[in-house]
Amino acid sequence: MRPREVARAVGVVAVVAAVVVAAAFAGGLLLGSPTGSAAPDAPAYDANELVTEPVEEGGSVSAPAGDESKTVVVDVSHGNAVSENSIQPLVDALVAAGHEVRLYGGGSASIGAQPGAAFNETLRSADALVVASPGTAYTGNEVAGVEAFADAGGRVLLAAEPPTTGGTTSTISLPGLTSSASTSVAGQPANLAAAFGMSFGNGYLYDMAENANNFQSVYAGGEGGVADGVDEAVLTDATPVTTGGDASAVLTASEVSLSSTRDEGSYSVAARNGNVLAVGDTDFLTSGTATEGDNDALASNVAAFLVSGDKRAGAPAAPSGSAGGPSAGQGGGSTFVSA
Repeated sequence: MRPREVARAVGVVAVVAAVVVAAAFAGGLLLGSPTGSAAPDAPAYDANELVTEPVEEGGSVSAPAGDESKTVVVDVSHGNAVSENSIQPLVDALVAAGHEVRLYGGGSASIGAQPGAAFNETLRSADALVVASPGTAYTGNEVAGVEAFADAGGRVLLAAEPPTTGGTTSTISLPGLTSSASTSVAGQPANLAAAFGMSFGNGYLYDMAENANNFQSVYAGGEGGVADGVDEAVLTDATPVTTGGDASAVLTASEVSLSSTRDEGSYSVAARNGNVLAVGDTDFLTSGTATEGDNDALASNVAAFLVSGDKRAGAPAAPSGSAGGPSAGQGGGSTFVSA
């Protein structure tokens, strides 16, 4: 290429480059110039606003000590979803106060004895009975035995969870209620509760507003008796307790909803009929939640309820002419927990 042509080509490239640079500079000025409206002032989203106030923890479970040591039998013979470890705070409180806790795992009655004879024989030497989350139903003879036990002054705690699948079902009719209901036994002592005018619900309670950091945890409170000092017990997967006859509610969860109906309202979660207490929750007795909210007060009151009765010896009476079954401590798979 001749020198003149090279110079001309270089000049063209320089002009083009200058135009491109000028255009880019002008474009930058245009893009960077204000448009006349300020950027929106949007504060950062605070996820902490969704977290409820942490539940207070503290306190301890206690039981009253007395001159007389009481015997509390915890039934584990009906596939109950409970063990000594799962209710350790209650067991420890009773034992520390000088009472005895026995785990009844079933036993063989004498030949020809009625079904449930060994269970009823165990009750004769007991002062209180704890039934929590059974997997199978109690026989008619066992229900009659618990009725006689309570009538003689024995204390009974019936604790339940929402019904689970795989259990048997039974139709129960509560005194004072207008209709009967088909209730799953799995997880609930349904026929035992029905004998005392109480029944457990078919779903769990939840609270989407004030939920102790878990919508399936609800607050419950009451006044006096078992609910003394209980303003905000924290119950998880609690099921309602319906009452009829002489039974009455002692603990209530307000402004909560029931999973099976989605209806919001106030639901009883604990009720009492004389010597029998029904609670629609078992978690409040466990090590993980016994000190949440007012659970320590509730568990302490339950412990006091169990050992405050005055049961007549020998109830329920053995059938006439029956040799009976093994008493607690003499077989039947009973495990002893004592001081």
